[in-house]
Amino acid sequence: MSNIGSINFASNNYNLPSVNAERSHVNTPQQENVAVGDSVSLNSGSDSIEKTKKKWTVLLYSAADNNLETALVKDVAELESVGSSNEMNLVAQLDRGDRPSSLSGGWDGCKRFYLTKDDDRSTINSPALADLGQVNMSDPKVLSDFIQWGMKEFPAENYILIMSDHGAGWPGALQDISHNDFASTPSLKDGIMDAEKKTGQKINIIGFDACLMASTEVAHELSNAGDFLVASQNTEGGDGWPYSKIFSDKVASKMQQALSSKLDVDPREVAKAMVNESEGFPSISTLAAMDLAKMPELTQASDKFAQTMMNSGLTADDKAEIKKLINQTKSWYGFKDQYQFAEKLVNDPAIKNDDLKAAAKEMMASINNVIIAEQHSSAHNGAHGLSIEMNNAQVSKPTYGDLQFAKDTKWDEAIKWLNK
Repeated sequence: MSNIGSINFASNNYNLPSVNAERSHVNTPQQENVAVGDSVSLNSGSDSIEKTKKKWTVLLYSAADNNLETALVKDVAELESVGSSNEMNLVAQLDRGDRPSSLSGGWDGCKRFYLTKDDDRSTINSPALADLGQVNMSDPKVLSDFIQWGMKEFPAENYILIMSDHGAGWPGALQDISHNDFASTPSLKDGIMDAEKKTGQKINIIGFDACLMASTEVAHELSNAGDFLVASQNTEGGDGWPYSKIFSDKVASKMQQALSSKLDVDPREVAKAMVNESEGFPSISTLAAMDLAKMPELTQASDKFAQTMMNSGLTADDKAEIKKLINQTKSWYGFKDQYQFAEKLVNDPAIKNDDLKAAAKEMMASINNVIIAEQHSSAHNGAHGLSIEMNNAQVSKPTYGDLQFAKDTKWDEAIKWLNK
């Protein structure tokens, strides 16, 4: 990992690591819609690719039209070291913009690949099935189009969608420099849900190989878009996920063992294994898997806590104590660990309100139900899998109000009330 610098993150006014080293994002311009063209050109070699229905299809959506381009090209080459198999398709859409590096031939624009096994981790050697030219990977229509294409061309019983690029927590992910664009969290949901509407197929596991995306706001936004979510509370190093380890060691063997026994592979177990296999990898200091079906319970508990805090007659001293606890809670560039905050409040003798403590305990229990696997390095003790916004200036922004979590709860109102 290269040295970490400091920049101003315009969306959150936090200091984030330099994007040269990390998969964090610098700013979030207004989204523009530039749809992918309908026509694609297929290489003649695509006719020989096995397209019968398999157990799994992994869809890697790699937005490399930015300063992560070399790292994301290498990610695709690394995934080739696993390669598609009789039971699993590995397909990728990689956009390099119009100023690519010399890696893998230095081609520009966006291509789609069917990833075949290849031990060369520096060059993409798999067949390019489509050349889309210049596309805006931040556009939900482009995301939807890729998912639809992958499901149609490579049908499977289970689907994993991995979005790989810069991430910014609840403000969103996927930067496209050529189009001066960045996908908001609601637009990511729109892209995935549009594909489900048009294919009738749901994504089983949504993964973010991107910084800071393990947040309650993001998980709530995507709660109907997939079954499980895998993401990191912390920033990620430029290397991103250890794809060869995640998909070729215990995870793949878990899949193959079940397949050889003619048993269905439980996406829950695959999501858990993805997290567990990332442990100890330098670029991934935190990672968690979430059961999105359990998110309504956490949303309700968060709303109850917010309303209890506003309606319990707390004194100025109580409010000051709660703000002190927020400041003491484990933080990733401003985003707070929701479980640890609730735990600190429950254990604080200065907080006398039993109703508020009971509501905090409900949040803790709900988080435990949502998180099915979590790992973090010793440098991130206090991580429990989900972060949440507790900064008054941030919850006051219109973009926060656009989140479904803000619409469905009184969380932002409670944070504003706390700071009056």
